[in-house]
Amino acid sequence: MAQPNGAPTDGVRPLRRSYLFVPGSRPDRFAKAMEAGSDAVIIDLEDAVAPGEKDRARTAVRDFLRQRAPGGPELFVRVNAVRSRTGLADLLALTEGAASLGCAGFLLPKADAASDLRLAAGLLDEQGLAGELGALIESAEGLENVMEIAAGSGPRLSFLMFGGADLSAELRVNLAWEPLVHARARIVHAAARFALDAVDMPWIFLDDEEGYRQELVRSVALGFTARAAIHPKQVAAIHESLMPPAEAVARAERVLAAFEAAGGGVCTLDGKLVEKPVVLTCRRILAIARRSQGGEGRR
Repeated sequence: MAQPNGAPTDGVRPLRRSYLFVPGSRPDRFAKAMEAGSDAVIIDLEDAVAPGEKDRARTAVRDFLRQRAPGGPELFVRVNAVRSRTGLADLLALTEGAASLGCAGFLLPKADAASDLRLAAGLLDEQGLAGELGALIESAEGLENVMEIAAGSGPRLSFLMFGGADLSAELRVNLAWEPLVHARARIVHAAARFALDAVDMPWIFLDDEEGYRQELVRSVALGFTARAAIHPKQVAAIHESLMPPAEAVARAERVLAAFEAAGGGVCTLDGKLVEKPVVLTCRRILAIARRSQGGEGRR
């Protein structure tokens, strides 16, 4: 549950491993996306919608948010850039006169500065609405300012997403792992520094399943906590890549048991010191394991 400013009332957020995109111009796919097994769904009003279809798609999304039944995965809407007339129209239409937002929040593309996030947060505040925000880092300017974005966007910001397609074009490099690993690492660093989720970009080469699995391994090793998807068949692989091995789960349980037995103070286990960072890591491991087994993980 969230406070009006978007911050969770209990200090924790649901653990999300996967964010499945669905085009905002395809309302016939909204319900199917909600049933695809992802932890979150993002209805896309930006890249997936042609310029001449923006108004129609916005209306379809607004109607879906107002009519959909509660339950299912968390739902976000990727609006157009907030520094554009279309983006402002998206935010105004989806928040104006609403008793509740109808979704978990918004993903803001082309986030270049913390002021972009604060603008969207102000519109939510004005309506007294709860709602999280995600920042899509997909420009050279956004990458340069990612630490400021993570630090200065306010309590509504819950995740940073890496936008590799647009960023690779700006950086004049191929859309591949090696040329973009530095950019990815900067986003992971900023997210970790301010306790935000770090979401990797979708894999766009749908026929290259082996390449996808290899990149998932790299993504998790680099520190990403979740991944976006553009097809339902990608979701299971994301969840599998993030599932801790059984031995890590067993050790996490032992560490937390020892920590609790010590009254929440520093202790040792198997000759190793157990301090707060170790405890936090173990709690996250167990939260992911619970989510993977069908429970509601909390970070």
